[in-house]
Formats: sequence, structure tokens, C-alpha cells
Amino acid sequence: MAMDKTAARSYVYAKACAILSRAYVGDNARALFSAKSLSDLWSLVFKTEIPAVPQVMLTKKIQSEASARFVEELRSLLANYSSPDPLLVKFIQSFEYENFKTITGALCYGEKTLPEITDIHPFGFIKYEKWPDLKEMTSDSEISWYNTVPEAQKLHEADFALDSFYMKGLWAQVKKSSSECRSDLMKLIGRKICLDNAIWALRLKIYYHMKNEDIYPHLVYEDQSKGLKDYFVQDAVTVLSFDTDDYEQWHKWKYRDLLNPHEEGLVWTVDPRWINNSFKVRYARESRKLFHLHPFTECPLVCLYILKRQELENICTAAEGLRLNVSFEAEVKNG
Repeated sequence: MAMDKTAARSYVYAKACAILSRAYVGDNARALFSAKSLSDLWSLVFKTEIPAVPQVMLTKKIQSEASARFVEELRSLLANYSSPDPLLVKFIQSFEYENFKTITGALCYGEKTLPEITDIHPFGFIKYEKWPDLKEMTSDSEISWYNTVPEAQKLHEADFALDSFYMKGLWAQVKKSSSECRSDLMKLIGRKICLDNAIWALRLKIYYHMKNEDIYPHLVYEDQSKGLKDYFVQDAVTVLSFDTDDYEQWHKWKYRDLLNPHEEGLVWTVDPRWINNSFKVRYARESRKLFHLHPFTECPLVCLYILKRQELENICTAAEGLRLNVSFEAEVKNG
């Protein structure tokens, strides 16, 4: 039953604190990467009877169950509000966008049955009952513009367009917030979008040997008309101006503390994966700090989403690593 806003925020903050204390992030994530088998990982995370399925299917089961549990926790918290903040709704709708990418992929490759999706009812907007009519599925929704099945070779471009649309919508909701935590959330989330862009730009440059001018169209923009002065791409433009093996240039970067170590006399090249992992640790630390800074606003649930999202990534990575028999010493070290 929904409560008045003051009571709901107090109750939700208390519940969110309890959920966060059990989350597999930070030091707690070490337990995930210390699991010796998929069965051990299941028992650790869910503490229920292990499903009687083949090991290869257990990996997918762990990942889908973790996703469903995450969403159910969010839905149960949002249910305490008579009218949840639009920003909180936008965060949970990230799963609806993932559902839609799964659906378009299935249609693109001729699948006949609706694929498994993560149910976010009542916050979803896709009409699943209209499968496989994509136009009907998206009609009267915020993604009604996406109404035809893309060709297989264009699917990644369609997915990118969907991701960009979601990120711009999320950012618009952050900026519209009237909460006392608005400024702090703008810094936290804005930095994440900008650094994700910068890291993606580096990956394209280093791993795919793309030229800068060819990379720019593959970045997320707040407003495409602003070009390379756009807020979202400024960090990407900066890192693309640096030589990938010139540490002196990189040492002047405002995020130099995220760089992979440099030893005098040894060849050094910037490592996008190291930057990404370092930032994940910082992002979690800043989110945890902000969680407690504005306890009776929407801020705790935003931060809980961020931290639980990281937990979900950790669980999925640990499961995939066990399936492939991959060691994750780096993940254990970085938390």
C-alpha cells in the first residue's frame, strides 16, 4: 500500500539500507569471484535449492534470476510511493530498453517465439502481447519511432540509437529534478556518461584502429548540434587528442588517477579496460557516499540502483567466468 511521501521516503531509505548492506559490491564482491563452481555461486547469491539444469544452462539461469531479483527489489520499493519520481521510473526502465534490444534481435534473426524478458510491470511501455508486430509493440510509447525490424547488419546501429535515446532521456530527467540532491546527481551521472563515452572512444581507437573523425559519430551526444563542444563528448575529444603511448600527455588529464600504472623506462600504453575498472570502483564509492548524504529524497534509490546494477554485472561476470574457467584475480583485487 502506498504511503504519503514523507513516510514512504523514510521507510524506503531504511529498506534500501538493508538491501545495500547485503549487496555484492566493493569488498563484498570478492565472495562472488571466490566461488569454485556455478553451484557454489548459486548457493551464495540466492541461498535456495540449485536448479536441476545442465551447467551451461545454469550460467544463464543465474544471470536471469539475478536480474529478476534486482528488478523485484526495485519494484517493491517504488510500490511504496503513490506516484514514484519520474527519475526513479526512468532508471528501472533501463531493463525495458534491454528487453527491446533482445526482442529486435530475435525478430531480426527470424525467431518465432517471444524471448525471455525482464518484467518491470507497471513501469514498462512495450506491448508484449502484440508480438511479433514491432510497430504495434511500440505504438504510443516513447520509442514509437522504432517501428521496423532492422536488417542484421544494421542491428548494432539500431541498438546504439536505442542506448543513446535512453541516456539522453535519463539525463533530461536528472536535469528536471527539483530535489535538493539534483546538483550531486548531475555530477555523478553526468561524469559517468562522459567517461563512458571517453572509454568507448579509446576502445575504438586502440582496438579497431579507427581515426578520430570516424569515432565521433559513434558517441552519445546530449545535443548533436553542439558537435565536439557537446557536454557528453568533451572528455572523449580530450582523450582522442592524446597519443596513446605518451604518458606525459596523459599525466595532465583530470582523471589521471584512473590510469594504468607507469614505470620509468618501460613502454607504456593507455589501457581503456584499466580505466574502466578503476572508474567502476570510484563510481561505486561515490554512489555509496551519496546514498547517505540525502537520505529522504530520491537520491538513495538512484544510488541503490547504481550499486545494485554493479552487483548484477559482478554476478554475471562471475558466472560467465566459471563457465569459461577464467580467473578473475583482477576483479577480486579491484572489488
